[in-house]
Amino acid sequence: MNHNATLQYISEAGKFSSDRSLGRVRELSRRLGDPWRGLNIFHIAGTNGKGSISSYLTHILSSAGHRVGWYTSPYLERFNERIRVIQAAEGLEQYDHDNEAGEIDNESIDRIMARVSRAADSMQEDGIMDLPSEFDLITMMAFIYFKEKNCDYVVLESGLGGRLDSTNVIENPLASIIAAPGYDHMDRLGNSMRNIMYEKAGIIKPGTPVFAYDPFDAMISEEDAVIARKTLEERCLELDVPLHWIGRDQFEMLSYSRQGQSFRKLDTEEIYTTKLLGVFQPINALLAASALANCVSAEDIRQGIAATVWPARLEILSHSPFVLLDGAHNIQGCHALVESLAQLNENTPLVFLCAIMQDKNYREMLSIVLNSKQYESAAIVFTAAPDERTASAEEMLATAKEVLDPETAAQIQMCSVGDYSEALDKALALAEEKGALLCIFGSLYLAGAIRKRMRELQK
Repeated sequence: MNHNATLQYISEAGKFSSDRSLGRVRELSRRLGDPWRGLNIFHIAGTNGKGSISSYLTHILSSAGHRVGWYTSPYLERFNERIRVIQAAEGLEQYDHDNEAGEIDNESIDRIMARVSRAADSMQEDGIMDLPSEFDLITMMAFIYFKEKNCDYVVLESGLGGRLDSTNVIENPLASIIAAPGYDHMDRLGNSMRNIMYEKAGIIKPGTPVFAYDPFDAMISEEDAVIARKTLEERCLELDVPLHWIGRDQFEMLSYSRQGQSFRKLDTEEIYTTKLLGVFQPINALLAASALANCVSAEDIRQGIAATVWPARLEILSHSPFVLLDGAHNIQGCHALVESLAQLNENTPLVFLCAIMQDKNYREMLSIVLNSKQYESAAIVFTAAPDERTASAEEMLATAKEVLDPETAAQIQMCSVGDYSEALDKALALAEEKGALLCIFGSLYLAGAIRKRMRELQK
């Protein structure tokens, strides 16, 4: 296959399998020789923060001199982002200056997918009705690539849920890490916190320690937090595995600014700094540090956390005007965004650029961000993300007018611009005019497009 044909083959596979089991991906894996066997894997599930945790893990392990396979989803700008290998500190330095560093190359994608497609096609030839999904194919490609590259460790981020996720074909990971719980993908995971956490807890394996984000710090209701903790505790008790909760009561914030934040872990007195700006990032960093405590030194952990970068998570795209790009795309993400902006606005007004997927609760998301009294909202430009599932700019504008309280509605300027590139130009002009901080949020699809457009504008 040439590269375009390869990507077409992948995209034409079903998005989701109709089979509510891992049977199809296990069969595909078996026909490929179970390429995940022999890999030392850290497995991550959860609603919010998986990517940040995976970046902390990768940066720490690479700082310690290891070759790390890194599997994430979704991608922001390029398919190749999903699979990369970071070669120790040298590869880490390259990645931190060029986000394309370490990505799987097109030739490897084509070559490996040819092998994976033969195995998938043989399943169909043998009369197996439930065929591998798009994510099954990509996950197998990642395992093969990491095996070829002789990775010391693999940081493996689940795609959706956990129990039925393609990545859950693995056995005996070094640690299972559960990021912050929340309500997302409810069409696949269920409408209750018990159902959602049951799916996330599905990655837990016998003999594997679990490190979990404390639900009481996850910006969900107290009732949901109780349910989330109980569900995870019951699963760990059932499998007789240790469960370690990580939350805000385990660290003290020392400083917070647009340059980053520093915090002290209370039980060890270790002081860490991170460039990531989200107020929840110390918990994500400590989840990674705790999971790696027996693999690397304390100094490697400090250096890795300090070096960590992760695009589109309160990423600074410009200093004049000051532009923040955040991937907040659900209710919990918007609560966290508001808390961060309250500390980052430095008494300047805010202009927002927003696009949200149609299947998200954008009514509640807009209410959370625009009605906050922790900063002055001066303007918002609604646009459409470059994806067929996007809500229209006009639809979101109409919704915003419905959810805004009268005081906020009187002070905020609102408009809709369907083309995201033109919408960015409008938002930048408004930020300049009002001396405002520009915050772009609502969709990772929008985030990827905006990152590319901002680079073009800055040339």
